[in-house]
Amino acid sequence: MISERNGGPGNPGGVTVAITGTAGYVAGRLIRNLLADDRVARVLGFDLRDPQVGAAKFVFDAVDVRHPELRRRLEGVDVLVHLAFIMDPIQDETLMRDVNVNGSQNAFEAAAAAGVRKIVYTSSAAVYGAHPDNAVPLVEESPLRANLDFSYPAHKLEVEYMVQDFRDQHPEIVFTVFRPATVFGANVDNAWSHLMEMPFLPVAEGYQPPMQFVHEDDVADALAFAVHKDLDGDYNLAADGWMEGDEVLAAVGRRRFHLSEPKLYRLADRLWRLGLAEAPPGMVHYVTYPWVVSSAKLAGEGFSATRSNSEALGETVETARGKVRIGRKRYEKAHLARGAAGVGAAAALGVLAARKRSPERA
Repeated sequence: MISERNGGPGNPGGVTVAITGTAGYVAGRLIRNLLADDRVARVLGFDLRDPQVGAAKFVFDAVDVRHPELRRRLEGVDVLVHLAFIMDPIQDETLMRDVNVNGSQNAFEAAAAAGVRKIVYTSSAAVYGAHPDNAVPLVEESPLRANLDFSYPAHKLEVEYMVQDFRDQHPEIVFTVFRPATVFGANVDNAWSHLMEMPFLPVAEGYQPPMQFVHEDDVADALAFAVHKDLDGDYNLAADGWMEGDEVLAAVGRRRFHLSEPKLYRLADRLWRLGLAEAPPGMVHYVTYPWVVSSAKLAGEGFSATRSNSEALGETVETARGKVRIGRKRYEKAHLARGAAGVGAAAALGVLAARKRSPERA
């Protein structure tokens, strides 16, 4: 146990935890958890944006996760929680990969050089890929087949391969990898949550895969749990069970159009190329095929999510209520002229209109 290790002369007052990507919403929750924990002596935060946290035992440093200086900043740290990652895809995929993959490699190597004894890394259940022949549910031993035409899971997969090599080179370091399902909650603001704000939900005709979520607070709690307990290995992280596709559509409550999978993919590709979509077309796989996971392994270690799938989804849907997203822009329904909304929706979703089908209520 890390908490037991820190009773020696190195850290007699408790654990020192460093967190990359501290400006993120999950990191903010984790920081609050750790600051309230008497077993934690110091929390160091690294990001290029100020996390807006003020506390005596929290120290923030504006450091790029790719910078060689990170090694020196990690000296005296017991646990590194690596959360710095560009989640929402950007058109500059070279930059995105540099931050996500090269930044992760630099963080891990810096931790090893500085003598950090434990690394906790948040990957994603998306590394399993979304495929018609996926097991339901997937377990930690299931093959990793991320859909490579979606940059976010592709980068997560690349980092996981890196972790495998790192473990071989540094068996003395406890390395925890969490693979969370889609993270939802009232404060989530990313490409996945923005789907809840679209005026129409394009759905792949004939496919309503089960879907799974994990609440943002459960992710933060799991990370805090791993700070104090040695979880050397890979762990799925999700609410128990999953929701059927029709349940999810009913909960979202937005109008939807049905398109064949090839047409939906082509539409997503065109919108991405035009800069009107927030994710490349590979995201279509993840709303077409199953990729739900079992969290039994983590439960066996003593941690289970406390919020259900429907609760996590419900908070995100409630946050999206009253908002409409057209392309990359968000509008308040109350302030959006009906005519402007119609023009914007037609421009963004003109291909859907060509289907000549009336939208149905989920």
